[in-house]
Amino acid sequence: MIYIKDFIIRLGVSMKRFIFLVMMCMSVVLQGKTKEEMTRFYEEFLCNEKKELHFAGLGPSCTFIPFDPNNPVPPPNPGPPHFIPGLLPIVMVNNSGLPDDEVYVVVTGKDETTTIQSFVQFNGSGVGTLVEANPGENATQFTKVLSDFPETSAGRVFYLPKINSGAIWFSMGQGLNMPVNSPHNIVQPNFLSSADSNYNTNFDIFEVTYISTGINIAADATAVSFFSIPLYGYISTPSPGSSQNTGLFHPRSFVMSHAASLFSTAPESTQWNNLFLRNGATILRLLSPGKAISASFFDINYLDNSAAYGYSYINDIWSDASSFYRTHPLKLTIPNGSLDTYTGVINPGNTITFTGAPSGYIVVLAAPTTTIPTTSFDIFSGVYPIVSDNSPGAADGIQITKLLYEAMIAGLVPTANTLSNPYLAANQSIFYTVNPNLSAAGQSRGPWFDLYSKSLHSLGFIYTYATDEPLWPQVQIFSNTLEPTTYIGITIGNVQ
Repeated sequence: MIYIKDFIIRLGVSMKRFIFLVMMCMSVVLQGKTKEEMTRFYEEFLCNEKKELHFAGLGPSCTFIPFDPNNPVPPPNPGPPHFIPGLLPIVMVNNSGLPDDEVYVVVTGKDETTTIQSFVQFNGSGVGTLVEANPGENATQFTKVLSDFPETSAGRVFYLPKINSGAIWFSMGQGLNMPVNSPHNIVQPNFLSSADSNYNTNFDIFEVTYISTGINIAADATAVSFFSIPLYGYISTPSPGSSQNTGLFHPRSFVMSHAASLFSTAPESTQWNNLFLRNGATILRLLSPGKAISASFFDINYLDNSAAYGYSYINDIWSDASSFYRTHPLKLTIPNGSLDTYTGVINPGNTITFTGAPSGYIVVLAAPTTTIPTTSFDIFSGVYPIVSDNSPGAADGIQITKLLYEAMIAGLVPTANTLSNPYLAANQSIFYTVNPNLSAAGQSRGPWFDLYSKSLHSLGFIYTYATDEPLWPQVQIFSNTLEPTTYIGITIGNVQ
């Protein structure tokens, strides 16, 4: 009898949806409703449907909180689920605008002991088991829809076993095709290629690690490669130094419009608008500059192309005979490795020799290049062109280049001040602004910092660069141990 009841209720809901869609189309024609008004109306309608289904015992309930662009308010953090000792609960709240049976989830990661790539296989109670990925398998075999998972007071829940470098993949309307190659390589979607079967699928990633040593639990919303779905994270037991929330909660359309508005103000707006990956008029995703450069959607020599822009950032700070760092000190105190303070000297061939104090270690960085892989690509992608490094384990060269690039991404270079992680933290308020130490031409063109990062960080804490933590320590939420009440919440924002 319960199946008949279920069928009748769902049939009634489906009929209501059909009638609603007809009425919505008529309303648009007759009343001239805006897209934003109709989206809000649909969200409220869908929320009411969820309430009715919940009343009948067929799904989680819903609380409708309209989004006000003039006063954005984050959604409430999801309440606690049932806890299972030794497992990390992940509570998912679906505010996407799609029903639970149209939101797909698959989890990948590495075994913390063997480091072998794996899928998480869930049983009917939402309990996950790490399964080694083997050739011939596909993510489709381990994919669930939200409605497959047990209900909580606010959404759905599953339980993670220990997992390193975990990725929770959310996709709308269909699951992701990710085959396994030899020996255990899960082939991720090539989101830049229209030949990839996942190209037109709206998907995104939330990262989570749950391991036995060090910081036991760490999570973040990431847009290092691209942004497509707003994901807003929560941790119930943050350790000292951790935020409680991470990610974006704004509707997808708002985030895209916000970025487009910011890009339109840039002198080189044509380049920044190329970060929108489209299929016709449809925005598929917003690409990071590094990924866009790798596909030649964005100028591969953006930071060193005086022929295109009448100015070269690299020449201004580095290569030119009168560049800033030929007439000012280039000093960095690295946060790891030897912890030395390094002083850089630009050589006649434009390599830079860094000498550490007090150690005397020598690190040499390659000269800028406009051939692939270009210096612009290296900076935006976090790739370190080190010629030589005699520090122990060649660790200091990475630390030097990493710190220098982070400061460039934020717009703090050039500066006569000594770069360091504390210096970055102390100057968050002037990130992504025009640097007054640039020449007049440099200040009037560009910008030469990462406008993509500015567009997303102006809305919330989300990874936008390969090594964003020194710039934005708030991007990662973490707990040093799994407490009896520890859980992660992920609210999926509106995808319209």
